Amino acid sequence: MALWGKSTSAESRPKWLSDDENSPGSKSDALATTRGWEMRAGTASQGNGNTSADNEVLACLGALSTTLGAANVLSVGWEAQSGITHAGAGTFDIEYTFDEAVTVTSAAWSADQVTSNKVFTSMQAIGPTDMATDGNIKMQYYSGSGTNKLTFRGTVPAGAVANGRVALADGTGAMATDGTSAVVDGNGTTVTAVDGDHMGGSAVGGPDASTAIWGTAVTKTGSTTNTLETVAGSGTGSSSLILTGILIATS
Repeated sequence: MALWGKSTSAESRPKWLSDDENSPGSKSDALATTRGWEMRAGTASQGNGNTSADNEVLACLGALSTTLGAANVLSVGWEAQSGITHAGAGTFDIEYTFDEAVTVTSAAWSADQVTSNKVFTSMQAIGPTDMATDGNIKMQYYSGSGTNKLTFRGTVPAGAVANGRVALADGTGAMATDGTSAVVDGNGTTVTAVDGDHMGGSAVGGPDASTAIWGTAVTKTGSTTNTLETVAGSGTGSSSLILTGILIATS
């Protein structure tokens, strides 16, 4: 089988690259463009950190991004954090990886829960005892427009408590666009996966646009760690939509 292809199947993605996001030549840094499969500028495999440099062409496949259609969201990931400040002060980031570079139109990130004219995803702070919601967390688009990796930043709400956790707000885990906000790929095609189901029975993630990117058996970008875990509260409550490895500070 060829080392790369031009269909939407996972088998078409460059196969010799590493699954480890921290490895030089990571699959998460490979994206489809009008020229073919390329390696994102500024990665370790290019030998420098110049993100303004030209992408490295891995395989020439004319109009590849057009052939693949609208960009797909492949995975989501974040760094484990065990001490995010609570009471409305602390922030944390998550990063979505797409199979093409995407352009975002969104109002600027703000350290609050306001989503007007922003691209965002909804989460919540969960209490450690009853696993009940202590406040909303609106993960607002923060950076990455023009690349295949978008960072969303959330502010822990004032109602959050020590030793609390972060959970998805619903069973789809979808992003959302509001008002004038939008996400398009390099061909100007609206990235419908942004507003789609990211974990339910109608999931629109992955290279085939039908795979969940959130779940207790779905791994983070370039990792063997699952995105979600089931957590039992110190009382009788429990939740299976908890983000793995994120803990609100104890003080």
